[in-house]
Amino acid sequence: MYRLVDLVAKTLVKTGGFLTWPDKTDEGVLQPFVLDLTTILSHPPVFLRVASGLLRVVREKVGLNSFEFVAGVPLAGIPYASFLCVKTRKPMLLIRERGRGKLVEGPLKMGDRVLVIDDSVVTGRQILGTASKIVSEGGVVEQAAVIMCQSKSAAERLRSKGITLHELIDFKSLVGSLKKLDALTDEEYDALLSNI
Repeated sequence: MYRLVDLVAKTLVKTGGFLTWPDKTDEGVLQPFVLDLTTILSHPPVFLRVASGLLRVVREKVGLNSFEFVAGVPLAGIPYASFLCVKTRKPMLLIRERGRGKLVEGPLKMGDRVLVIDDSVVTGRQILGTASKIVSEGGVVEQAAVIMCQSKSAAERLRSKGITLHELIDFKSLVGSLKKLDALTDEEYDALLSNI
């Protein structure tokens, strides 16, 4: 059986979720590669292992008593948030990206603590945007959990805003797994690690 990080790397290469050409991420950051973790959603056995790993992170590092609600960052965080809600029996909030009326759907009350979930973080912008909508409705966001964080500066940025970030897979380990699969040249490998 593959280690989880190796399984994710293999899935990304196999499905085209890892492509090496310059592109902007959803967070607007120019990267020397595209890392699309949404390809995991098309492979239920892989999704189940990744989501179960994220559940373990939430139980062991966040703690089930430290939040009342779960909210997924639109769009990629929602499937993982749904899985966590079913497994933890915590209610889910739906966050609207825009529109009239409420941006947060659900029975959120003043002071309720919300765990924010996403697949990956590059700058922290999307988690902060989701958190600001929750806070504007009276909620509190102190914790976030992701499959992977691609830079220490993103975790520090979130920490400076009072949000502790927990990750399932270490980015350096994933890059190492991609290198073992010959998905990266030596130059690409070095470039990716220099951006951490």
